[in-house]
Amino acid sequence: MGEIVFKNICKSFGETKVIEDLNLTIRDGEFTVLVGASGCGKTTLLRMIAGIGPATSGELYIDGEEISDVPPGKRGIAMVFQNYAIYPTMTVKGNIEFGLKNRKIPKAERETLIAEVAETVGLTPYLKRKPSELSGGQRQRVALARAMVKKPKVFLLDEPLSNLDAKLRVSMRTELIELHHRLKTTFVYVTHDQTEAMSMADTIVLMDRGKIQQMASPMEIYNDPNNVFTAQFIGTPPMNIQKMKDGKHQLGYRAEKVQLSETKPDLLYARKAVVLTREMLGSETIYKLQLEEADDGSGKTAVMAKTPNLMFEVDSRVYIGVDRKDLYYFDEEGRRLRGDGISPSLEKMTAEGGES
Repeated sequence: MGEIVFKNICKSFGETKVIEDLNLTIRDGEFTVLVGASGCGKTTLLRMIAGIGPATSGELYIDGEEISDVPPGKRGIAMVFQNYAIYPTMTVKGNIEFGLKNRKIPKAERETLIAEVAETVGLTPYLKRKPSELSGGQRQRVALARAMVKKPKVFLLDEPLSNLDAKLRVSMRTELIELHHRLKTTFVYVTHDQTEAMSMADTIVLMDRGKIQQMASPMEIYNDPNNVFTAQFIGTPPMNIQKMKDGKHQLGYRAEKVQLSETKPDLLYARKAVVLTREMLGSETIYKLQLEEADDGSGKTAVMAKTPNLMFEVDSRVYIGVDRKDLYYFDEEGRRLRGDGISPSLEKMTAEGGES
């Protein structure tokens, strides 16, 4: 079991409050990803779980046991760092075995455990090699194996793929997902990369300035964002957001929901635009378009569209359209409006913005 509960957690560095009154439950056995920009508090939370950066106040539980005063080595956790933190003078086997020796595990049991984890992460042929003889992905597997051999309740992973090249990051993401499915253990993964969060997580915890902006599945956080911050952080390109003419509301739509055409579409949202740039990405093309006028009447503004449609050249004059069901409305504080919060006057304003 590996349920983690943060209760009224606060963290300060001197006079600076980094996290204030945070409450969070990380469910047992899930792959939970803490994501956000640098300085948002995600690594601070991870260090609290590990016991290497205690909270200023509040309570932290693992499986119902308050662990604030429990030493790191007795918390039943294992941590995999960004820089692997493996010993360069030891062999792969020596690195995996090191913690077992410290815990006075008998040799025969050590050999069995090492063989099991080496097979699981594909290191069996490399047990006699030194880290300098391994690729970046293989060194990452050594760090994972060293964590796995402890059979922890919780795996903590602090941006473990950030030092790998793009191609290797993709393959290692798949390997980590498969590893989690095999182990069925709680994984808590920290990253600033929304692609990692979306592709790996059962649950995403999106943070900004020490506060949780939204906690949900990747599908929910993408399709049903709570606020402008979430809408623009998750998704590539970010959601298009524009102020409306009343100066109080904001209108949003995903780039892939934009329909491009040569004639005005019969949709609630329809605008004239000019193609500024076109990026062809295989099956998709990303267009940057300049609207003739921003929705708040402030002048020209740029939006993004992502579509399989390749027919429009740079400088083409086009119409962009978005279906009513694909429009998002936010208040002046950036909070999402739903249901009754979307008044007929807002929809009327949306439609009128396209008149010229």
